[in-house]
Amino acid sequence: MQPTVIDVAPGTHRIRASHTNAVLITDGADATLIDTGYPRDRELIESALREVGRRPADLSAVLLTHAHADHLGCAAWLAETWGVPVHCHVDEAPHARGEVDQVIGERDILPHIWRPGVLAFTLNAVTRGGLRPRRLREVTTFADGEVVDVPGRPVAVHTPGHTSGHAGFHLPDRGVLVTGDALTTVDVWDHRRRGPQTLRPAFNHDHERALASLERYAALAADVVLPGHGRPYRGTPAQAVAEARSR
Repeated sequence: MQPTVIDVAPGTHRIRASHTNAVLITDGADATLIDTGYPRDRELIESALREVGRRPADLSAVLLTHAHADHLGCAAWLAETWGVPVHCHVDEAPHARGEVDQVIGERDILPHIWRPGVLAFTLNAVTRGGLRPRRLREVTTFADGEVVDVPGRPVAVHTPGHTSGHAGFHLPDRGVLVTGDALTTVDVWDHRRRGPQTLRPAFNHDHERALASLERYAALAADVVLPGHGRPYRGTPAQAVAEARSR
């Protein structure tokens, strides 16, 4: 398996790992990685970094949109092996440390496991280490609206609902919005359903709050939206949110 790396804006690269997107922001010799795939996506992340002339040692920071296994995956390895500090929203820190758990449960998956897309999703999660993610010993936190002091200086946008501390990242000078799992462009259980959308209610800790959080994104200015799952969306966040709400 090879990662897919797409340049979406100057110094901004979308990385597709085994199931989840990560985003690499470069600023001169410095770099920030947003999300890290599953635990066993390590080689994919390393390969993607090499493709843009970087190594794990070149990372100044890891930012997490949230602490589900397919986004948290390699963060502990990067922190413990390479000394890369990991940042998340203050409300997501207990999740990142393993003190709380806000994940989809077996009772939500098993009734649908006969569907090919659900089975493929589940098997990938199992084989890529999603059942036993390494939680973080330490995490640096940021607040809503904060300009995070890392390469690229993204602005944190708290969008709770998928998890309590879920956050997106706005890069206004690059015209980019990273939405994590608050807004995706593919149904992870049915890849035929493409375009801006929210995840199915079973995936969200608080689905009504997740829907309300979309308005935080709609108010931002950007030319490209980078979701946690699916292809980049070329258009404004307001357009993406409107399409998601129409589904």
